[in-house]
Amino acid sequence: MDKKLSIKVISNACGVLPHTIRTWERRYQTFSPERSASGQRLYSQDDLARARLIVLLIGHGFSISQISDHSLEDLKEAVSDLVQEIDESSFMIKRGCQNLFEFIENYSVENIAKEIEYLRLSLGARDFIFHVILPVMREIGILVSKGKYSVSQEHIISSIMRAQLALLNLPNLGNEDQSVILATPEGNLHELSILIADVLCRIHRTSTVYLGASHPADCLTKALNALKAKTVVLGVLSSDKWDFEKKITGYLKEMDQLLDHEITLVLGGVSKTSKSTVVDLPKYKKIKSIHYLNNFEEFEEFLIERVR
Repeated sequence: MDKKLSIKVISNACGVLPHTIRTWERRYQTFSPERSASGQRLYSQDDLARARLIVLLIGHGFSISQISDHSLEDLKEAVSDLVQEIDESSFMIKRGCQNLFEFIENYSVENIAKEIEYLRLSLGARDFIFHVILPVMREIGILVSKGKYSVSQEHIISSIMRAQLALLNLPNLGNEDQSVILATPEGNLHELSILIADVLCRIHRTSTVYLGASHPADCLTKALNALKAKTVVLGVLSSDKWDFEKKITGYLKEMDQLLDHEITLVLGGVSKTSKSTVVDLPKYKKIKSIHYLNNFEEFEEFLIERVR
């Protein structure tokens, strides 16, 4: 006899909230669970198997609307095809990144641009970010800090990465009332981080208003007041030109004094638990909550939780 499973069991096994499973049922008729005498949902083992495969496919770019009506066999076939694609993509990414470092070594700017463009066109936007841009820029930063690459080499590839990100040209969807504002404080020129954040917002159907880098506190706040922005993402990665610990308290204090409404603030590029970035920020009147996000995986989690 097929043992029946509660929604909590399905949720825990798949790593998705019960609310999400109920939404799939209501909107897409993904499951048709039986009901107990008390009205609780009862799922089959096949439902559990389908749910696991659906979560796996969604994690690799499928939408629930694309696969909600797939049978268990259809889902298994889709996953099998995906595994083959992943193997091919992994080889392509590895080879492409090896080529990039060879081209950077020789200052071959044209070849760097061609290789990055090829990877952008061959991969989905999320894979391009997480498997090319972030690991390559992280490794470049390490090599620069060790003196093996020059700052000029870092700037060359960074500028090309920014240009290729702009060419992704994803639609700016989502509720405009819930738009995320993206900027960096005055003196902080790390624009690549907020460009990546902008793309991730669009992938997750979150509307954005991209304001760019290096905003004085009064100018940024004037824009936030005009836009009635409720969520603001500040890229605050420290550099030799901009020190988070020294700058952030005064910057946020000035913002808070000038804001005419409450906001949620995301500080990207810092960890609340890291000894190197811990700053005891005071309580603010208008900045009601502050989220410290150390990496883009955490930023994606923030976006997902935000729309639930």
